[in-house]
Amino acid sequence: MQDELKYRIKNEIQEFRETVNKFFNKELSVKDFKGMSGGFGCYAQRGGNAMMLRLRMTAGVLSKDKMHFTARRMAEYGIKRAHFTTCSTIQLHDLSADEALIIMDQALDHDIVCRGGGGDYPRNVIASPLSGVEKGEAFDIMPYAMAAGEYMITLVSDIKLPRKLKVAFANSSKDSVHASFRDLGFMANSDHTFDVYCCGGLGNNPKLGVKVAEHIDPLDVLIYINAMIELFKEHGNYENRAKARTRYMQESLGLEKLQSEFDRYVDLARQKPELKLSVKESTINKSPCGVLSDPRAIEQKQPGLYAVYYHPIGGNIDIDRFIKLDQLIADMPSVECRITANEGMYIINLTADEAKKVLALTDDSAQNEFETSIACIGASICQVGLRDSQEMLHELIMAMRELNFKDHVLPKIHISGCPSSCGTHQIGSIGFQGSVKVIDKQPHQAFVMVVNGRENLEERRLGQSIGTILKRDMIPFFTELGTTIQNAGSTFADWTAAHPDEFIMLCEKYTA
Repeated sequence: MQDELKYRIKNEIQEFRETVNKFFNKELSVKDFKGMSGGFGCYAQRGGNAMMLRLRMTAGVLSKDKMHFTARRMAEYGIKRAHFTTCSTIQLHDLSADEALIIMDQALDHDIVCRGGGGDYPRNVIASPLSGVEKGEAFDIMPYAMAAGEYMITLVSDIKLPRKLKVAFANSSKDSVHASFRDLGFMANSDHTFDVYCCGGLGNNPKLGVKVAEHIDPLDVLIYINAMIELFKEHGNYENRAKARTRYMQESLGLEKLQSEFDRYVDLARQKPELKLSVKESTINKSPCGVLSDPRAIEQKQPGLYAVYYHPIGGNIDIDRFIKLDQLIADMPSVECRITANEGMYIINLTADEAKKVLALTDDSAQNEFETSIACIGASICQVGLRDSQEMLHELIMAMRELNFKDHVLPKIHISGCPSSCGTHQIGSIGFQGSVKVIDKQPHQAFVMVVNGRENLEERRLGQSIGTILKRDMIPFFTELGTTIQNAGSTFADWTAAHPDEFIMLCEKYTA
């Protein structure tokens, strides 16, 4: 990070301190404070007595320096609660105002930027977490994603957008980062080019992204980001916040004009030579040692090296293990952590012996596919949440462990506490959105059920809303679903493909 940018952001943090003090002195409402604090990546938690701080990790890369800084702050401030988000960031919770401001300032010295972590700003760039090490990937997209993230951070203080802007890079058509659903997404091709999608997004009025360019030179990614930003500034809705996300431009402009306007801004951006990238893809020089076979260990394309997947339940970080993991990998050459868009983390470039040590330390990780389910931080912390998605996920996992279903009998599910889709419920095979169901004029805790969403490019589609299920019926629903599939000797994917109508009927039984 350039010193000039760091100095400017540090000054902005000191100016922001006055706003924080006004809020905690009850001189600002929760709503007004949220409108200001989001731009600094922090929010007041429910109740207004503590802060949440979002540490942006560009492209999900948690270098040893960044990890060590985060672990030291966790230990120094006695932080008890932290969370991996679906935007590949780390959220620190239950902070005092001073703690949040101090960590925000200190993080800049380790190239961790909180500025623009929330609010109407370019958000954290996310990327396929195994980029550069995954077998079968199109190419290593990480250098381009990192460059994009660094570019967008430089814009945070200087541009005014109608709403937030999310950018993602996918290294294959599996699209685990939902690049084709984002405000702007780059999908890697095997010929070392990108296809570009724009104006997609989840939440209210969700939309698939529109393909606006094919086979672009990776060195031109900043040109396309600049074009998207200018398009959004020109045609985004500044009057109606509910319709201010880029996906509404599909309707306000129409697809033909959206394409022509995007192309026009690309042509204008090409006239700015500073937007042409020059990057060097990294190489890994590390000697393999040993052989390993474990469900959480993935063989890298570098022979003899492994990536270990760690998924703490609900994305909730065990602070003690995180600190010990920082200590464990400190002297392991080339090892790096990558935060996923699914509330987990990969530790990459491990030898077999190193991987065994990481596996042992992270043995609290999800035990099966169902336990890798995603839940936003939930209404116990979030000011706008309707349901406690974390509590719901925990109750479901504990109940399903008692039933001892085989792996893949139940799928990974997605739970959002409100319509904002922070739990990405609209692209899951089964998703839930926090809601209320009125029975005999009495409100009951409930979730809207959404099914049959797909994230991979070939099958991508938004989920279908089935109806509203009561919270008390969630465990009975999954019990019956899992029992049905296990008795059939099948998996969720195979059984629902063979019995789509029966699956919908079962869902409707609990949402009627």
